[in-house]
Formats: sequence, structure tokens, C-alpha cells
Amino acid sequence: MPKTKQKHTHFAVIGYGRFGKLWTDILSEHGNVVVYEENLAVSQKEPKFTKFVNLKTALSQEVIFLCIPISSIEAFVSENASCFSPDTTVIDTASVKTYPIAWMDAGIPNIKHLGLHPLFGPDSYDTNQINLMIITPSEQYPELAATWAEIFESWTFFTKIISPEEHDKSIAYSQGVTHFIGNVLKKMELPQQTSTPTRGYSMLRDIERFCSNDSPRLFRDMLLYNPQSVNMFKHFLKASHDVSAYIRKENVQHAGPLTLGVMGEEGSFSQEVGELWLKNNHIPKGKISCLTTAEKVYDALDFGLIQIGLMPIQNAVGGMVLETVRGLAKYSCKISGFFPFLVNQCLLSRQDVHKTKPESIHSHPQALRQCKSYLKKYYPNVPLVEEEDTAASARKLSEGQLPENAYVIASEACVDLFNLRLVEKGIQDLEYNVTDFVTVIKE
Repeated sequence: MPKTKQKHTHFAVIGYGRFGKLWTDILSEHGNVVVYEENLAVSQKEPKFTKFVNLKTALSQEVIFLCIPISSIEAFVSENASCFSPDTTVIDTASVKTYPIAWMDAGIPNIKHLGLHPLFGPDSYDTNQINLMIITPSEQYPELAATWAEIFESWTFFTKIISPEEHDKSIAYSQGVTHFIGNVLKKMELPQQTSTPTRGYSMLRDIERFCSNDSPRLFRDMLLYNPQSVNMFKHFLKASHDVSAYIRKENVQHAGPLTLGVMGEEGSFSQEVGELWLKNNHIPKGKISCLTTAEKVYDALDFGLIQIGLMPIQNAVGGMVLETVRGLAKYSCKISGFFPFLVNQCLLSRQDVHKTKPESIHSHPQALRQCKSYLKKYYPNVPLVEEEDTAASARKLSEGQLPENAYVIASEACVDLFNLRLVEKGIQDLEYNVTDFVTVIKE
């Protein structure tokens, strides 16, 4: 039995960007459509048949589609919560779903709302091909998913209903990786013509062209506002270095076992990076010497106790690691390679301490800088004490060398290593908290 088409409906589209324009055209085939666009200079140039209205009129329509950037949704919902008609339905069309659903749950709990991700855009939409709609229901209005699935199917769309969390986990790879690679290719500025036109090269150019019309803001938002993207990014970085290791040649040869000196104690991020470096460079018998400070690494390199030193040199938030930079100027050595690493800072305490406010917080200056906003928000009046190493601060806490009620910032590996309690993980201000490490050899 054929499904009944949706009755004549009054729609509003908020945001008249590239997708907003396409969605307005599609909706116009199924009801009356009005558009609200904040940038009037843009809207005035559009065709006369597009009906632009003020925000108040737009928010009074039966169904409102939010076609605005992901980064603008939370503020828009919050600022206009009292302006929505009580009988309206709000549907966001962002390419990530967990945060938009949570923002609508919190901002407009009494207004029906739903998550929608059309898996097509202005460059891929075709009325004669499969156009899939991913529907992500809010737990507050679960019945809307089936209702709108029927409506969209009556409009000849295919639909799939999944949870916001499942959507974001999947899209981080299916869409996130594609756009990540596409943007990398754009930065490479590949030549339009090649004398060796392989099929693979043509496929790469297709990926580049697929992403060419998307703005940097769209790419940034789809990664930063997807809680699952950080795992994709970490896997991408690791895979890139694993593959590049196939062709990497070290410029230092050693007759005996190689010893890699790292700036950090056991349990430090430097040790973890060192283990990855040895693995990626196919040195199964290599040893790691944990030397705590940059000066000790340089001294060990100078006296031949290690063959290669590995140290952090800069962080996206914390800036330059001064100990590493000063050592390069002081010692007869040179950088032989770079290794980016995604650092996940954790707040730790002793197992027997469960206070909400510590007496003090200890860590390496870089770690304290990387968590500056977090510490200011949750521990505004707690003294911050600089230590020579993150893992060293964790060890000192476990050995009773720090105040009993102190907290430390270190890696999650230090929890089991020093029998500490994990207070909170991922406290760094920047989710993509990339630290660049360098390998250093004698000149």
C-alpha cells in the first residue's frame, strides 16, 4: 500500500549557505518555504522567487530546518529558545549529531526536535540517484524519527535511523577521513595534468574536487564538534607514520643495540612516543633510557651513552619547549626527524584522596600551560607548581614527596604505574592537543 504524502506544510530554512539553498529548492516541492539569512548582503543577491523573512516570522513556521554552521547551533538555540512556536518542530541538518541533539535537549526541551544528516550536498545531489537521510532522534521525542522517515520516503529519499553517538562514530571515519585527505591534497596543490595519468591519481583528484567547495570552517567544525573525530585523527597520524616508516632511512648507523634517550621518566608521554618511534623504525631490540630532562638527554648524547635523543619541541597550546630549543643551541647536535603525537593530559590524585579541591596541582610547565583554561575554570584558586617532568610529579606524589592532598597532571599510564586515582582525563584545553617531538643526533 503506497504511503500518504505529507500534507501541505509551512517550512522555514535558517541559513542560506550552499546547502541551505539546495534544501530550500527541495522543500519548495513539498510546501511553502520561507528563508531567514542573517547576512542580508548575501540574501539580496538571490533570486526574487526565494522568500526571505525576518527571524520572528521564520521561527513561527510549522517546521524549521537549521542549515547554519555547527559552531553556531548552540548559541542560536539558546538565544531564540523563547521565540519558537510551541507547535513547531526543529530539525538540525549538521554533519555531526551528538552535540546538536544535546544542545536542543537542553535549550528547547518543550519544542519537538530531531537530528537529520542528509548524506548529499550541492555537488552530489541528484534527483535520480540514491539520496540517503540519516535520522538521529532525541530521547525526548523518539517518535519523531519514524514519522519523518515516512515523510522523507514519500519524498523519494532513502532513510536510516540511528543514535547520535552511532552516527558520529561512523561519520568520523566515512566522512572525516575523506575530507581530511581531500584537504591535505588541496594543500599539496597537485598539478591538473600529469604525463603519467594513472587511475589512482584520477581517484585522488576526485577526492580533492569533492572537497574543493567546502569551506575551511565546515571542515574544522565537522572535526571539532564530533567527539569521535579525535580517535580518527589519532589513528590517521599513527597510520601515516607507520606507512612512512617503510621508506624512512636513518642517517646514523650503529654496530650495537640502539639506545634512545627520552626527555621524561617512566610513564611519561616521551616514553610512549619513544616506544612508537622504535616500532615505526623497525628497531625491535632498541632500548629506551628515561632521562627526565632535556639537559640529561643532551649530556647522554654528548658522552655517547645514547645514540639518539627524543624530545618534545612545541605544542599547539603550550608553545615552544624551551629546554629542547636551548639545548640545540648549546650542544653540537642536530635534528634528524619530527614525530607529532596526540597528548591526552590527565588529572591524578592519591588513591585515598577524594577531595574536590586539592591543596596544589603539580606538573611540567608545558602540561600546566596546555590545561590553563581547564584549571582556571575548575580550580581557580589552587596553586600551580612546576615540576621537571609530568611522570616525575606522579612518582613523587605516590612516594609522599608532594602534599598528600595534591593533584598532578600526567599521562593515564601513570595511574597503574604509580597506583594513583584518575580524577579526570582529557583535561587539555585543545582536543587535538598535538605535540611535535624531534629526534636529535650528534653532528
